[in-house]
Amino acid sequence: MQEQNDEIKRANNIIWNASSDYSFNSKKKAYDKNGKADLYLNYIIGAVHKYYDYSLLEGFFNYLKKDTNCELLEELTWIALENCTYKKAKNERLVLENLRRDYSKKFLDGCNPDLSFDIIDQIKIAHFERALGEKPNTTNLALTILNDLEFDEHMNTKQIISRMKEIIKVYFQYGPRFLSKNILPTSHKDRSIFQVKVKGANSRHNSFFKRPKNELRRAFSWLKSVDQINKYDRKFMQGYYGVSILQEPRIKALEKILCVGNHKNCHVHFTRGDFDVHIESNISTVKHRDDVLKQREKNNIHYNENFARNNNNILKLTNKIKNVMLINRESSCRAERGKLIVGKIWRSLYLYDNKIFIKNLKNDVRDLTVDIMLDASLSQKNRQEIIATEGYIIAESLTRCQIPVKVYSFCSFHDYTIINLFRDYDEVDKNNRIFNYTASGCNRDGLAIRTALHMMKKLNCRHKMLIVLSDGKPNDMQCIPASGTNPVEYSYSDDMGVNDTALEVRKGLQQNGVYVLGVFTGRNEDLPAAKKIYGRNLVYIKSPKRFADIVGIVLQNKLNNMYE
Repeated sequence: MQEQNDEIKRANNIIWNASSDYSFNSKKKAYDKNGKADLYLNYIIGAVHKYYDYSLLEGFFNYLKKDTNCELLEELTWIALENCTYKKAKNERLVLENLRRDYSKKFLDGCNPDLSFDIIDQIKIAHFERALGEKPNTTNLALTILNDLEFDEHMNTKQIISRMKEIIKVYFQYGPRFLSKNILPTSHKDRSIFQVKVKGANSRHNSFFKRPKNELRRAFSWLKSVDQINKYDRKFMQGYYGVSILQEPRIKALEKILCVGNHKNCHVHFTRGDFDVHIESNISTVKHRDDVLKQREKNNIHYNENFARNNNNILKLTNKIKNVMLINRESSCRAERGKLIVGKIWRSLYLYDNKIFIKNLKNDVRDLTVDIMLDASLSQKNRQEIIATEGYIIAESLTRCQIPVKVYSFCSFHDYTIINLFRDYDEVDKNNRIFNYTASGCNRDGLAIRTALHMMKKLNCRHKMLIVLSDGKPNDMQCIPASGTNPVEYSYSDDMGVNDTALEVRKGLQQNGVYVLGVFTGRNEDLPAAKKIYGRNLVYIKSPKRFADIVGIVLQNKLNNMYE
């Protein structure tokens, strides 16, 4: 008993030292498997109190307790907190790097990945492998969740909580019918955040707050096959993302064309983001709907706060496009096809100049449509206002130049790819709807691009431009199904997702008059994947604030090339 009390005091001292607050009475303390106070983890607990608003975090943990999966969700939150707190504290306490490395080694030495059935175990193992500079060897789902969890040091408490709620919503909440009320035990005593199955044992390696053994594995057995979960009803999707703009027979007909091959078992949902209050909703859909409406308001506020600058950017982009249009609105010009100029034939024979024809340019500039498809996955969460503003600037400029433009976003949720239409080609007074842009979920780029190109097929114009704003990292929870040539199913991520998207882009470029441009907003490490998808038709912008500028340059070049 005395030894136990000594370790409690030691844990408190470590926490107080890290927090610089001796009045802080933490309910969380960390001990190793021998009951000894863990130096690194207790320091992290104290540092979280020092750098963040601990009362807000405690409120968030209490909020999680309302969920049947609260233990898993709390563990996920502490993984995120450990990562951002370490990054924030490491420069102040140089010894922290060695402490983290030592803890990671000790943690991994005590793990048996073969016995790590739970998704949370897979995430933790991958997290500490990364801490040691190793490449994690785990499932794509675990890596996807971990990538979203590893926050940086610049986020404040409210941002962390908001981001955690979004992660929980995307990966762990869908609706009450998918989560059993009796799936977890009612006892939450002695939980531990960083635990997995120990080598050669049925116990767990102790750390933060112990969690039950078999019950939690049983509770989340559904998550192991989350990539294959499908057949969610459309009523939920309409409550979550907005009512469908297509009738059921039309949707089924489109899915027979689009949802085949790598996208078999997928579905598409076409909406304008309008919600019907008469559609039955649950807590999850109502919360998401409220978040969407709040984000729309933020988008409008952001634009209006910078109204003068944004209006100036519209004028500049409009003038750039109009200048190209005016220059090329001559009655005729030399070209490689058209009416032969007999007196210029010698230029082809002696100067190898094939422009020996006269081409009538009248109304050619009208023979162009522009589709702008915005990635609305969770990766764009921190730049929603900027993307909405830039999308509006582009659409408004094209509208003033009388160039037909269509703007929509895409994301995926479980086995649905959502196409949210903001304005169609002839809706010249609907540019404000672009401020309805919001980000959530994953991104099945291949199916989204296939859908966009299919919609463009019906256009009668000669020149069709599809501009895709993307992070260059296709990732979806719905697997690529097995087939005759592909005996096993693959996760829609990494090389498989990239290859599928690249194939759809190539198919688009093979269509007569179609031009596909990728505008990359992702991380440097994902740039090679984006290049593989879009090839030479890729533009890399370090900030979405340059989106309108880049599109303006591309449009100028495209308009000029129309006359060559």
